[in-house]
Amino acid sequence: MDQLMSFFVAGTTLLLAFLIFTNINQTNSKVNRWFVFFILCIFLIQFNDLLEKTEFLKIRRITNDFLGIVDFIVAPVFYFSVIYFITPNRKWQIRDHFHFAFAFIILVLLSISLLIEIKDPPRAEDKENAAIIITVFNLVFSCQVAVYCIAAYREITVYQKNLLLYTSDTSETNLKWLQKVVVCVLIITGVWLIDNVFKLAKIYAFFDIIASAIYLFGIFYISYFSLKQKKYYPLNKQEKEQIDTIISESSDLEGKPKKLISDKDLQEIKSALIYIMDNEKPFLNPELSLFKLASQLDISSHLLSYVINNGCDENFYQFINRYRIEEAKKMIQDPGMQYLSLMGIAFEVGFNSKTVFNTTFKKSTNQTPSEFKKSNLLI
Repeated sequence: MDQLMSFFVAGTTLLLAFLIFTNINQTNSKVNRWFVFFILCIFLIQFNDLLEKTEFLKIRRITNDFLGIVDFIVAPVFYFSVIYFITPNRKWQIRDHFHFAFAFIILVLLSISLLIEIKDPPRAEDKENAAIIITVFNLVFSCQVAVYCIAAYREITVYQKNLLLYTSDTSETNLKWLQKVVVCVLIITGVWLIDNVFKLAKIYAFFDIIASAIYLFGIFYISYFSLKQKKYYPLNKQEKEQIDTIISESSDLEGKPKKLISDKDLQEIKSALIYIMDNEKPFLNPELSLFKLASQLDISSHLLSYVINNGCDENFYQFINRYRIEEAKKMIQDPGMQYLSLMGIAFEVGFNSKTVFNTTFKKSTNQTPSEFKKSNLLI
């Protein structure tokens, strides 16, 4: 039964790698290459585990040793797949090679071991030492995966936070699905670590089946979110440079932010901004970004961000969605708009997501859109 589950896990993983590689929807083709590599690493780990449960490795032990190198590749590969989702145009750097240094050292040591001829059969002490070494390597593998997953999660969290500085709709660019994948990988690693530390699979056959079922569910979970991902449009070079400057300044917690313009100029630009928001209503465009609004004012996006942050005490996302909520409240209260559903109103004012609309509305009014509509009908 445990071998059957391992077959399912390995087969499902290989199928997922194939589906992402073929990329029928042509979604994030360049970025997904790293993710395919990560899925293939999981397949090789599962395949190696499957070989250990069969008679095959009793005559080809060296196969297991070399496949084991993948254990120390999978974590940095997963980390880089996350990094390239965040910055698709990122160039490979020389220092990036160091993430795979440990795996390279293991490869060299295994290659050298092939040249050493051992005539004497292994003693009991040798077997004990080998078991200790394997346990240490398992712990190193688990710690490595945990460290890289935590680092990846932090990178995504920072990315999500920075989105609010230049976009009014994060539904197309957020990477929450990737955060869920990170958590899933951590859970799978935790189960694997418990199994290897306490040797539960060898003692209880039922645990091995449960663990394999968790791995299989984890692969399905990863498959669902990875195949559901939306097409991502990266910033161009000029936009990225401006956003990097804005992010750098917004993350500077020491002292007051750098003053770009005088208070008088700030108020003048703020007045022009409010005039455009009230009369031209650019916020009705669901794809409105900091760059598009800045072009309407004929100023740099960096300067516009500064005016919104310092003149309105909000980031771009909060500023735009505040206007959208106010417009939605007017439409809900307008008898001439009763033919529109709440979701219809959400789309009309620039929201692309029901969840974001409801969450933003309640945060602004302490009521859900439905509650707000009912309370106004009673008046």
